Amino acid sequence: MATTLTQTQIDALRTTLVARWNAGLAKPADDWKKIAKVIQSSGKSNTYAWLTQFPSFIQWTGARTHKAVADRAYMVPNRRFETTVDVLVDDIDDDNLGQYGTLAESAGQSALDLMNDLVFQALAAGTAATCYDGQFFFDTDHPVYPNEDGTGVAATVSNLLTPANNPVALWVLACTKRAPSPIYLQERMKPRFDMLTNVQSDQVFNYDKISFGGKWRGEAAYGFWQCAVGSTNPLTSASLADAINAMMAFKGDGNRKLGLIPDTLIVGPSNRVAAETLINASTAANGAANIDYKRVDLVVTPWMT
Repeated sequence: MATTLTQTQIDALRTTLVARWNAGLAKPADDWKKIAKVIQSSGKSNTYAWLTQFPSFIQWTGARTHKAVADRAYMVPNRRFETTVDVLVDDIDDDNLGQYGTLAESAGQSALDLMNDLVFQALAAGTAATCYDGQFFFDTDHPVYPNEDGTGVAATVSNLLTPANNPVALWVLACTKRAPSPIYLQERMKPRFDMLTNVQSDQVFNYDKISFGGKWRGEAAYGFWQCAVGSTNPLTSASLADAINAMMAFKGDGNRKLGLIPDTLIVGPSNRVAAETLINASTAANGAANIDYKRVDLVVTPWMT
């Protein structure tokens, strides 16, 4: 049995932990990809002035129509996240390391959990968090301008449907199959495995342990509000139809059609039964055909609370 920690032991442990970390990252736990797209970040933050320019083709008469970039910049700073596990030197000496492999794999998977949490919590917080136009992401008064270049007196458009009383937890209908996205995962750094590997470090001497863990930098960012409709109405065939109709009626500046068709319904645990009954059951409660059967993809996630 070894009585002194060696570099060979640390290097061998690192090889094992990296493999288990990568196995955790490979787990199929990335529901966020069903509703969000990745935006790469190269600095401390990203600025999304371009979100004001929802592109469309119009008839070319005279000079091109240049849409103005909004004065209000939507800036999203990157946050830094970590997870850390301590390994006792005694466990290395005793070759008692099995649990650390499990923890390393769990740490890798927790990076995916973080991305799910950021994206779906952004949706859940959308009734009180600001997006690119200065309004809450889900709001009743998004400005839409009468002229294609973004000028004139704006009308207001709602992508938030609320009942007069007895609201339920927010559910979201999204258009995810177009180039614009309702939500972006802004990634500055991919999940990275870190480990203290110096056998002569102060931590080994003072605390008789080494540490490993992971790091990720990024944030969830709101994209185009037009690609999402939020509702706190009870989830029924009628309220789903209202949300579908609202999105399909959205127009851009200059009264131009956007052609958005919702394709994904996102709910948290409290709306799960209603959503599965509405979307996954081929027949209604009265035995008639369910007109909403498989109408949209369904994402039920514990991260949206």
